Amino acid sequence: MDSWLEIVIRQLILYSLPTLVSLTLIAAVEANAFKKPLPHPFYASSCWTTWLPLLTAIAFHRGMIVTLPRTMATGVPAALLRLGMHLLVGAVGVLLYAWSLKHQSSVGLPPLHQWWAKVLMFFNLSMAGLHLLPLPGFVVGEIVCLRFPVIGRLMPKHVSLLLAAVAATPLLDKLLGGLVVFPAYAWLSDLAA
Repeated sequence: MDSWLEIVIRQLILYSLPTLVSLTLIAAVEANAFKKPLPHPFYASSCWTTWLPLLTAIAFHRGMIVTLPRTMATGVPAALLRLGMHLLVGAVGVLLYAWSLKHQSSVGLPPLHQWWAKVLMFFNLSMAGLHLLPLPGFVVGEIVCLRFPVIGRLMPKHVSLLLAAVAATPLLDKLLGGLVVFPAYAWLSDLAA
């Protein structure tokens, strides 16, 4: 049986590249769409608030691996663009996973690119599912902040800590994962195979 540290290191290796690719690409598209200057290419993943929920979920061996990217714009249109981009990048992950299944090595474990394609698909599904929660920067959260502006002013300071606390519990796995993300992931994996 693997030790806790070995599992965490393996998860970090598997999730680091797909997370960086997803967040960087989505921030670049968002900056382009809303005509905002992107301070640097890795702006979306260059803050501790981005990595805290992700590392917490990995450390507690949770199924839902989520993060809190730095956004380029606020409001429902920007959140809808991010949701659409997560779905699009997730679809690219499905295509890459299907391609990698057709090009497997003859012996041994599947190649790392196959795992990364699968994680790209799953991470973006998880992030798309996160848009159903009332957190600022996500679709439902932006709608709530429009209706109740006080929440929008209070939440951003502590949303990363709140998401990290929720990611440490099995709450995301049971509700959002069990009802939306895991069934969609299983269906897409079967479709790719």
